[in-house]
Amino acid sequence: MRVSSKLAMQLLEACDAVGVAREDLISIIPADSRASVTAPDGSIEWDTLMGLFDRLWVIVDGDVARVRAVGRALVHVPSYVLLRQLARTVVSPRSLYDAWSRWIAPATVPHVSVEQTTVSKSRLRFVGSIPEPHASSIAFIHFFEGALSELPSLLALEPATIIESHVTPRGVDITIELPPSSSVIGRLRRVFRAAVSSSEALDLLEVQRTELAYGLQAIRRATGEIQEVFDRLPVLVIIHRKGTILWKNRAAARTLGYDGNDDLVGRELLDLLEPAAHEIFEARMRTPVDETPELEEVRLVKRDGQIVVAEVFPTQLVTFDNEPARMLVGRDATERVRLQQQLLISARMASIGMLAAGVAHEVNNPLAYVLNNVEIAMKQLAPLGEATRQGREALGIALEGVDRIRMVVRDLLALSRVDDIVIGPVDVVAVVESTLTLAKKEIAERAELVFEHQHVPMAHGTVARLGQVILNLVANALEALAEGSRETNELRVVVRPSDTGGAVVEVSDNGVGIPAEHAPRVFDPFFTTKAPGQGTGLGLAISQRLVAEMGGELSFDSVVQRGSTFRVTLRAADPEDRAQRQESASV
Repeated sequence: MRVSSKLAMQLLEACDAVGVAREDLISIIPADSRASVTAPDGSIEWDTLMGLFDRLWVIVDGDVARVRAVGRALVHVPSYVLLRQLARTVVSPRSLYDAWSRWIAPATVPHVSVEQTTVSKSRLRFVGSIPEPHASSIAFIHFFEGALSELPSLLALEPATIIESHVTPRGVDITIELPPSSSVIGRLRRVFRAAVSSSEALDLLEVQRTELAYGLQAIRRATGEIQEVFDRLPVLVIIHRKGTILWKNRAAARTLGYDGNDDLVGRELLDLLEPAAHEIFEARMRTPVDETPELEEVRLVKRDGQIVVAEVFPTQLVTFDNEPARMLVGRDATERVRLQQQLLISARMASIGMLAAGVAHEVNNPLAYVLNNVEIAMKQLAPLGEATRQGREALGIALEGVDRIRMVVRDLLALSRVDDIVIGPVDVVAVVESTLTLAKKEIAERAELVFEHQHVPMAHGTVARLGQVILNLVANALEALAEGSRETNELRVVVRPSDTGGAVVEVSDNGVGIPAEHAPRVFDPFFTTKAPGQGTGLGLAISQRLVAEMGGELSFDSVVQRGSTFRVTLRAADPEDRAQRQESASV
């Protein structure tokens, strides 16, 4: 923020008048920049001006009276012509103060707030403040007090008396007593002088209006530039007060699925958080800012209900509209978290695959011995009739156990298999339709089928793997439905475009759902809630591996006693995939 260098020049002249050497004051300014401080038509940074006042505070050893004396001297310095011109156009101290607070102060320092109110016939109250992020100085506040009390002397009256004053580093609340009115002759002189100077007053007000407009324009321009900087930041910035959103940047609106309008402003921040995080957020609101964690992961809810994972930096205290507020700064970590999860899954599945391949190999050989010998024993015992019935029944049970082991080994091999199937473009709708046709009989026996599909692009994958995944999900959904309730059971399969331009297949049921304590283990190999002998617990683990090999993601949502939705998200086929497909078709 830049202001007129006249302020600095007037400060130096006022210091000269009370015996404070200006050389000491400007010693903080680099030698090559001192000329700009006293340039009559130049400008300086507001921070530089506040630095001069801080230096004054040091020179006078924090003597409030001396600083106020410098402020009183300001009213009489040669370069403060504008104020004296204004004094010739008014007839009373009250009108002088009105003109000063309405025109002079806003035009000189437009970002500094000054409010004047009437306490009584002879008393006025002034409340001034310097908003964040502009620099402040305690010396500037006391300087302001001195200048304010001295204004009546321009009307040949005694200075005003400071009745009460409350000073903070950023503001002042001061009440002054106006001096008694002068003689009738003196008042008549002022009336005559004001009448004679009426045209001069109009010119003066026009100058002030122009300077005020320029100052306000500079503030708006600076505010717009700051907002543009925040809007261009790739991180999320939200300012709130007691949980109510006051301002947000474009990145925050875009990440949460809102447009560029202020449709987030005024909403409660809790509306953007997952319900599970509400208690944590409310606790943080009661915590001092300096005790907040260094970095925290927060799950935000987008406008369409999807989840965004954000890393939030420590909360910052700021001033917004001249009142305390809190600023949240975060970055969208959704993609990073997703990639980390995929890497963990890939690493885990690779380890499990190696272990499964070894176990399957070691089990298959002795299993073949057992199977052959059980079958030979059953054949040899068959001609002996009733005498061997119990033995043959025991061998039959053993044979069922062997088949069970063979099924587990088969699934283990499927889990560990790394084949050379070429991944290319896949017609997702066609694959889902053929899979549902394959399971048509089982579906008809258990539930009503609802199949919805939109146009989606060709996806990156293989027909066999995608078909196996969809069939596994359909089978799991049917098993989650209640027995004998076909009329109320529903299996819903939806194919729709993804947010990133790919394809999504959702398989939903209104069955028993998945308890929260089981959700983290759903994709773990051998984890199952089915009755013993009804499943190996490898179906979802295999499905997740197949989807990962196609470069996609398998996720789910579930509510107990309301059902589950498993979601296969595939990216759109690459141009290389399409070219390869066309080449294969031509061959």
